Amino acid sequence: MLLIGTLASAAEGPATVLEIRDDPAGGKRAVATLRIAAPPEAVRAVLNDFMRWPELFAGRFQLVKLDRQDGRVVTHLHIKRLPLPGYLKMVCETRDMPNGEIVTSLIEGDFRRYLRRWRLVAEENGAAVHTRAEMELSVDPDTWTPGWLFATVLRSDLEDHFVILRERAIARTSAR
Repeated sequence: MLLIGTLASAAEGPATVLEIRDDPAGGKRAVATLRIAAPPEAVRAVLNDFMRWPELFAGRFQLVKLDRQDGRVVTHLHIKRLPLPGYLKMVCETRDMPNGEIVTSLIEGDFRRYLRRWRLVAEENGAAVHTRAEMELSVDPDTWTPGWLFATVLRSDLEDHFVILRERAIARTSAR
């Protein structure tokens, strides 16, 4: 199990916590809590800006195709296999659920499982509304990469992703 806690700036809240462990069903399970100095609607807008998804992952993702259909968005992605050459293919669907969660699930590709949930909770911070963003990810790539290496790369990717997400949500709020 990897447990990572990082302090955010005072404007962003107390901490980002990321825990990655083996998933009994195979692959890895990541659970994170971020505090973001932006309201939930700004965070949701960044997470649902599908055309810019590759930017949220420091260039590791390439958006191949995007389809909006029947209350869901289907994305076709190529994901760089760092540190190995090549890429993994993933076709996934994202839905905004009635309970407010954003859920992304695997349709097909080079994964045995991929399921990500975001819960965005408004928190008052003085006169401002900030977000406690809770993410759960179960992921099992169909690859021979050792689990420890996959966990290390996953941790690095998620930490970078969270920094970019925080910056984009705050920028979106500042632009209003």
